[in-house]
Amino acid sequence: MSQNRVIEAQLRDTLREAVNILHEMGLHGSRRTSTSSISPDAFHECLSLCTRALHRNPEPVRTIHHVACSGGTLIVKCLAAMPNMLVLNEIDPLSQLGFNLRQPAFRPTDILSLVREGDHLVSDDLLIKLFLESLAALHKEMTASGRRLLLRDHSHSHFFAGSSIARRPSLHTILQSRFSTISIVTVRNPVDSFLSLIQSEWMHFSAARFDEYCFRYHAFLDEHAGVPIFKYEHFVSEPLAEAKRMCECLGLSYSDAFIETFDFFAFSGDSGRTGNVIEPRPRRPLDDAFLDIANRSRQYEKLAARLGYERQCPVAC
Repeated sequence: MSQNRVIEAQLRDTLREAVNILHEMGLHGSRRTSTSSISPDAFHECLSLCTRALHRNPEPVRTIHHVACSGGTLIVKCLAAMPNMLVLNEIDPLSQLGFNLRQPAFRPTDILSLVREGDHLVSDDLLIKLFLESLAALHKEMTASGRRLLLRDHSHSHFFAGSSIARRPSLHTILQSRFSTISIVTVRNPVDSFLSLIQSEWMHFSAARFDEYCFRYHAFLDEHAGVPIFKYEHFVSEPLAEAKRMCECLGLSYSDAFIETFDFFAFSGDSGRTGNVIEPRPRRPLDDAFLDIANRSRQYEKLAARLGYERQCPVAC
């Protein structure tokens, strides 16, 4: 649904409310009078309602972006536990990661994959259109029921897969073409996320060196320039305070109760150490040879400075 159509729907609802006000204020005792007997205050109130509806911002789609193995699943679980939330996990309508035309997977509910399997030359434009139309229908239902929609981007598919970074629209760009959006980015010390990526066997890009990883990390940050950034290390140290800050940034209702319920949620992408207590944990052992390579990397030097991490002794998490 375009923003104009969202506003149109909101205006219709407001007009219905205005009609109800006119009816209520036009009643004297048990008998309804003619419109000529309705007080001027009633008309002014209706006009005010309609004016506010025209200037009301449409309900946004909220997004969260991060690289793999940076604590994103934990953070998303906590946001999913906030009041009236619906999270769509690991979204990228143009991702080709794990997609094999010769051995199609069983995806009876995945219309985009089924279209790709049926037409190997399907355009990105059509896939984007199908994705946005489906999301618009969901967004309309969620808005009508007072629920909030949060999309977790699968940035790994775009920036950390293949021989080079795919030249295509990001999820952030795709959504902004259709919806009002509010977004945040979460990060973790690149040394830790890179080593965790290796351990998880998710090295899906060629020239899989730390310097190349940092180069791609820069591209990810460039794509989301201006989006507020939150650190995973801060989150695990002060989960209540950081979760509240995230909710304020995203325009979400906040409740401390998430700390008791976040672990009830299960999402794909949970690569780290699990548990129902949020706290800093001892980092995995670091190889001195790797740290030597890392600290010789010009890309890492720039990335650490950009994100505010120490190079020689990366912050434990």
